[in-house]
Formats: sequence, C-alpha cells, structure tokens
Amino acid sequence: MKIKSLFRFKGIKEFNTFSDYLEQINWKIDKQLLKNRVAEHKNNQFINELKRKFIEKKISIWPLKDEETITWLDTLLLMRRLMIELFKKGINTDQITILMEYPLVYGNYMRTDYLLVYERLIIVLEFGMFNQDERRSEERYTKKLQESINHRQIIANMVSKWIDVVNYVMIYKPEHDSNNNLILTENNDYNQGEIQNLIEFVIKNIRIQDNLTAIKQLESIQDYN
Repeated sequence: MKIKSLFRFKGIKEFNTFSDYLEQINWKIDKQLLKNRVAEHKNNQFINELKRKFIEKKISIWPLKDEETITWLDTLLLMRRLMIELFKKGINTDQITILMEYPLVYGNYMRTDYLLVYERLIIVLEFGMFNQDERRSEERYTKKLQESINHRQIIANMVSKWIDVVNYVMIYKPEHDSNNNLILTENNDYNQGEIQNLIEFVIKNIRIQDNLTAIKQLESIQDYN
C-alpha cells in the first residue's frame, strides 16, 4: 500500500534529482515578506506543479496557501544540504526515505513538514522561519516544537512499540536580501550551524539503529570478553 504524502523519495539520488532545480535557478531563502515572494514567483512552473500535486493528491481538506509553497522551496534547499552532508559523513543515505508533507492519519488533518524513515526509525522534522522580532522568534520555536511533539505522538500511537519515533525542529533565517542584493552572511552561518546540529541528531539516531542489527549485537558480545 502506498503512503500518502505530497512526495516520497527513496534515498538521496531520487531526492537530489527532484531538488536539483533549486540549484539550477540559484534559489535563495530571501528575507522579503512571503506575500512579496509569492508575487515574484507566481509564474514559476515548478511551484505551480507542486500546487497541482497537492490538490491532485488531496493532501488536505484545507485550501493551500501560496505562502506555503515558497517555504517548501526554502526547506527543500535545507533538506538538500542535510542529505549531502549525511552522505559525506558516510551515512547510507540510499536507505533513508523522505516523505514530504505527510498528512497524519487520525491527526485532525495536520501535516508534518518531513518524515525521515530509516530501518525502524522515524524522524518527524519540522521547519520554521526565524522572525525578526526576538520575542516572536522564541514563540515561533515553541509553537513549532509543540506541533512536532504532537505529530510524533500521533505517529507513535499508531505504529509498533519497536519503532523509534523522534522529533526535531529547525528554525532557520533568511540568507539573502534581494531588495539590496546582499548575502546575509551572519544568517548563512547561523543556518549552517543549525544544519550541523540537525546532522548530529540524525546521525546519532541512525547509529542507534545500526547498532541494533543482529551482527552488531553479536559483535557487542565479544566486546564484553
């Protein structure tokens, strides 16, 4: 049976082939208001195809906001960096399945941004844009964290107790100011640091899975002698 989601990618090759478009157009996470970015990219065929797929697959009963499609490209760019770095660090990224915009079964029509699935591990991954106002930024993280916890719990309630379901939230900052044609170096550094934190989290949980294989368990017996 197929898993319902906007897209399902089996491994890094499928995901990179899909997201390569972002490199072709040099997509940037811009600081302009989302409504302005929507207007700028309203004729983008890639975005319009994502919207069509969303409606065709009946991902949600709620109308899709155009602003969401812009954040999809932002997070696809971040996910691309994540997968490439995991590959460089020796993780078997061909065995990671990525589910994008997964509608939670019995979840009151909520959706996760991404699920990373590896062996008996499910990572519920949520992204949020860092607001300019510091107080509101903290509120943004808290809100996304609570959503992530809720999503994890809903999934954990429906799968075997032998499946590890964990959650993670990454708040990112805009990396480019198109109005002034500036690269926001400090924000780029911040995002890279957050990506590294996410990489460490993913690797830690994947290593746990790898150590649960029968051969690893037999090896661990020898370690005690």
